[in-house]
Amino acid sequence: MNPTGIYTLVSRGNTLSNEMDTIANNLANVNTVGYKEDQPAFKEVFATSMGVAQQSDEEEFAHNEHIAPYTGVGTMFVTMADMGENLSPGRLKTTENPLDFAIVSKDGFFSIDTPQGERFTRAGSFQINQNGQLVNADGYPVNGKDGPITIKGTDVRLGDNGSILVDGKPAGGLKLVKFPFPHRLMKMGGAMFATGDPQNTPQIAEDVQLSQGMLESSNVDSVREMVQMIAANRAYTTMQKALTSADDMNRQAISLAQV
Repeated sequence: MNPTGIYTLVSRGNTLSNEMDTIANNLANVNTVGYKEDQPAFKEVFATSMGVAQQSDEEEFAHNEHIAPYTGVGTMFVTMADMGENLSPGRLKTTENPLDFAIVSKDGFFSIDTPQGERFTRAGSFQINQNGQLVNADGYPVNGKDGPITIKGTDVRLGDNGSILVDGKPAGGLKLVKFPFPHRLMKMGGAMFATGDPQNTPQIAEDVQLSQGMLESSNVDSVREMVQMIAANRAYTTMQKALTSADDMNRQAISLAQV
């Protein structure tokens, strides 16, 4: 087989390996609150600059007559184009915990204050730290419209537009945001996102619907991911068989040339 064909097969094997890693990560987070599944995108690349041009007439003659054309021959490669996220809402599950909040609306994120800066998440599993502040599962303060939210009391109720009532008294409101280009958000781990795009700054959302005592589950479809894993595994096996056949053909060609 022409070496360019082998390169194409190897590049496909690399993308299949990336796809398997992505599927495994999605399945590992199937029970992670607020997790959004990764969706890899692949593309074909047509490369023409391969090898080194011959330096003499003899080298050019030998190349054209006896050696597979390495130089100036187009080769199709497969590579990962982008790693996107499926931002569709996950299923809602009831917890009856008054500090659990689920965003019912399709759009909208909670704002979290982390040491690395403001981050955004759909995971509303909150708790109260030793200072009485509302924090997320990692212990980072949940941003309110006017700063951190302090809970001093026992009866926590969710009011309109994300407002918090403690023992019937206002205790601030959750800072809920939207983005003009949500698919440009960067996944940072821990079901949190960041934005580094100046055109995709967070905007205060006043129409986000919340539900107390509920959480948004991961949006990973485990059955679909398993089907994709089986398909990727079969494709990888096929690619390996093709490489083995190509290697056998090359060995036979070399043996014949030596006779």
